[in-house]
Amino acid sequence: MSKTWLKSNLTTITTNNAGKEQKRTFNNINSNVTEEKINNFGKVIAELTGKTTTDINLTVVSAINE
Repeated sequence: MSKTWLKSNLTTITTNNAGKEQKRTFNNINSNVTEEKINNFGKVIAELTGKTTTDINLTVVSAINE
């Protein structure tokens, strides 16, 4: 049995000083992404936007092959 990575998206939520949240979605994330790479990406988004990254979610759709 094996899994085939079909699609994925990464959602980041940033918050400004007033508490307003902004959601950004990135599609077709590489299947060999690591937790460290995701966390570093969140830090880059925070640095580029000047906002705090409060949440990062990776959603993966896979097919199971027999």
